[in-house]
Amino acid sequence: MAKVVGTKQKKWVEFLPFVTAAYNSTAHASTSFSLNFLLFDRELIAAVDIAFGCPRPPSCSANEYVYHTRELMAEAYALVRAHTSHCAEVNKRLYDACVKPVMFEVEEFVWYFCPRSRRGISPKWNRFYSGPHKVVRMVNDVNYAIQLRARKRSIIVHVNKLKKYKEFQLA
Repeated sequence: MAKVVGTKQKKWVEFLPFVTAAYNSTAHASTSFSLNFLLFDRELIAAVDIAFGCPRPPSCSANEYVYHTRELMAEAYALVRAHTSHCAEVNKRLYDACVKPVMFEVEEFVWYFCPRSRRGISPKWNRFYSGPHKVVRMVNDVNYAIQLRARKRSIIVHVNKLKKYKEFQLA
């Protein structure tokens, strides 16, 4: 949508059907099929196909068509399952290669990521981390209990929302 909508962003509704049609007729990387094929068992015919001439499917009886469609869709869905599982494995490998395991000790101080957006205030100058907060306990490998304030209950937080606290010192 960003490529077809003007700078004023007022006429996006006019472009929506065309962008949706283009999206639905494009083969997706995760499935290797277009959405039109997976939903309707055929590619939709566009004006350009009519202009250049597209091959018509051979005529057959209703029973033959149903049988052929059923076989074709079963094969397509099997291919989609295989392709998406392969894509998921590749994405996991790429994600795991970039992840650095982080561990926090009990009684250690951490920053807690809690972004808040307030109306009328630019997010450019907001502080997204609060703290320092004390780690109370390790719940499991990826979750920690931290205490936000003294004499308050602790909350369970995922490790991705925590950052080590380093005391600021002048050299």
